[in-house]
Amino acid sequence: MARVWKTAGMGAAAGLAVPVAGLSGLAAAGFALILVLAMFGVGPARLSQSSLWGLLTSELMLYLLISLAIFTLSFRFLARLQARCQALVARINAQQSLSFDAGHLLGYPAPAFLVFDRQHRKLAVCSIVDEAWRIHDFSWLLSWQITWREVESMEMNGGSRQINASGMSVPTFERTVRAKDFAIELQTADPQRPVLSFPMSRRAAETWCARLNAIFNG
Repeated sequence: MARVWKTAGMGAAAGLAVPVAGLSGLAAAGFALILVLAMFGVGPARLSQSSLWGLLTSELMLYLLISLAIFTLSFRFLARLQARCQALVARINAQQSLSFDAGHLLGYPAPAFLVFDRQHRKLAVCSIVDEAWRIHDFSWLLSWQITWREVESMEMNGGSRQINASGMSVPTFERTVRAKDFAIELQTADPQRPVLSFPMSRRAAETWCARLNAIFNG
């Protein structure tokens, strides 16, 4: 049970670290730009600050420091997690005399990931939580595909329609379908876990689908 909670906790932290790092980095860049412009008397910040000292001790500077702190913590967490994953792969290679590619980890930054050895046609399912791994032949992976979820919504299309003779009109709406929650789904020869799913962005999913084709069929 402790291992399950540890895995879930690390998985949640890793899943949040990427968007948190991105958002805090954008916020820090935005606050820094506002401060720089304010120093030259441009932008809304100059209206309330009469001196450089007043600007540096303003709430804006506090928000910038908070954003930088959050970005730094998130980035360090991801960097340490990646270093641990790569160290685990290096240890597997040294112990098993294999050539797993630590530069391409399917599933990172999730605590469980797959790594591939084209030379020996092996793959390893690894867990950074307890640093365990299991090695399989390529035949263990039966197939892979990109999956996603479609969400329908009603959005204004920019037009309008007349509803009575007086000329009154209302906006018109149209149904749109958006794809979200992309993932790479693997079908395996393991009856206990026949399907493995790794959520990621659409671009990353397309890249990994092409990479798997190259690894297994190249």
